[in-house]
Amino acid sequence: MPIATTFFDRLGSGDVSGALDLTTPDFTWTVAGKPGQFALAGVYDRDSYVEMLGRVGGFLSAGPRVDVTSVTADSEHEVIEAHVTAVSASGAQYDNALVYVFDLEGDKIKAVREYLDTIHASEVFVA
Repeated sequence: MPIATTFFDRLGSGDVSGALDLTTPDFTWTVAGKPGQFALAGVYDRDSYVEMLGRVGGFLSAGPRVDVTSVTADSEHEVIEAHVTAVSASGAQYDNALVYVFDLEGDKIKAVREYLDTIHASEVFVA
């Protein structure tokens, strides 16, 4: 099983610590978009990534549903296409197609870059 899908499985079950066990100490997660225009845009280290997940939890009280639709992998990268749906705390429907590029270092995740429709996301993830 690709490490990226294991990472998402652990996050989906609420096991953030277990997901982070799959990462390197200098792990980063980058969310596409311009800070100031999209509330979640930016580069996160391990600690700030956990904080960002908490912010997402505040926007999406039931959490997001991540359905992986394809995986492409080689020894250094895994690319995940996913369909993510949720309902915001205010009742807004979130329905977005995302691409995640995982950079691997050995059997660990070193970095992830998340690409999404930031206009739609900013309609749901208001600061």
